[in-house]
Amino acid sequence: MIFFPKQTWVWSKPRRSRMLKMNPVAPSLPANQGLCFSDFLLLGVLSLATLLSVSFPVFGLQLHHSALNHASLMLFAPVFALHLIGKLLNHHPTPWARIFGVCWPLLALASFALIGSSIAKWGSGLEDTYLSLGIYLSLLPLYAASGHLIQQRGRSWMMGLVVIWFMFSLAALVGEIFRFRITGTLHEVEYLIASGFFALYYVARSRIVKWVALGLLVAAFLLNQKLTGYIVLAMALLHMLFSAGWQHVLPKNRRLYGLGALVFAGLTAGGLALLYFEFRQYLPSGNPHVRLAQYEAAWLQFLQSPIWGNAYLKGSGEIFNEGLNRLYIPTHSDVLDILKHGGLIGFALFAWGYWKVFALFNAAIKASTEDHLTNAYFVALRFFQVTALITFMINPLLLKGPFLVVIWGNLGFGIGLALAVLGRTSKGGQR
Repeated sequence: MIFFPKQTWVWSKPRRSRMLKMNPVAPSLPANQGLCFSDFLLLGVLSLATLLSVSFPVFGLQLHHSALNHASLMLFAPVFALHLIGKLLNHHPTPWARIFGVCWPLLALASFALIGSSIAKWGSGLEDTYLSLGIYLSLLPLYAASGHLIQQRGRSWMMGLVVIWFMFSLAALVGEIFRFRITGTLHEVEYLIASGFFALYYVARSRIVKWVALGLLVAAFLLNQKLTGYIVLAMALLHMLFSAGWQHVLPKNRRLYGLGALVFAGLTAGGLALLYFEFRQYLPSGNPHVRLAQYEAAWLQFLQSPIWGNAYLKGSGEIFNEGLNRLYIPTHSDVLDILKHGGLIGFALFAWGYWKVFALFNAAIKASTEDHLTNAYFVALRFFQVTALITFMINPLLLKGPFLVVIWGNLGFGIGLALAVLGRTSKGGQR
């Protein structure tokens, strides 16, 4: 300890302060260390939404049709408040401008759906609207702000998200094995089941674990016997094949390799399509008579008002006649529904917003090549985003609470983590 009495330097033996001993101050958890209490709460609510989403393969029950449909949303409200207030009090900066720079097209779509659906529900008295889509999609910036965590804390979040994917993928696969004779037990959650095993494949360093992950991935979709699952499986295998080749290609030849990979993927997709039409009597039908009838009806409605659609002023379901039955069901394509209800304006906002998120994840992948876990997480998250799009292009997912949390929650948390990675590496990030 150094004293300065009367301008004279005097060195004394360090002594322990009695005041400090009598009044110890508990150190706060640094922003770059481990997970905090609110982090565990956020991951816990996401786990609940994931469990509700995969409840059919796990329990044989569609819990999203029950009173639990919006349970995750109600739990997220206080957890968001606790987490974000904690970040504010501990002076953890949140890059709101960069978050809104990525999310604003999807937020504009959410506002479009909210305004139109509110008028439809409380003005016209319609029960089935796209109000859920607007509410859940508008939470995207809150997910991103909650996931904007740096250094070790961010990496712990990534590991937590990967563990959630894998554990529920494994649980769904076990449930599917016990209910093998019940067809389609993984229907509508193929993107989520695939992402768990896909993430394990890229996170693992051991070749044995990689082979186990690959075996689990193939088993899940061969047992499931659904066309969507086969499409997702083909995408996963092609990605693994091309990424393995990419690592052994010299940098000067990678442009040519990438072009060749695209051509090969296109030829493979064409070949699989021909095989489907040749052997479709042995494959799952996919209910083409239902889907095509609904797609045609939705397309005709879009043509009646191609600019803004019906502005979300009409119900989310359609009457489908099958024999003596009249079914009121949504179109088997959320993307086509966006075109029907939001017109070219809504579709452009969705496509632009989804692309901005995809581009952000691509940038995070390139920026994290030296960090195995971070790179593997963003590779898996990009796969999750693409396969979720494929799944809700041919299935109605974006009207169900748990699915909305799982899709937009994972993408939102990923946005925050990606901005943190890019901010740390380039000081620029996504503009």
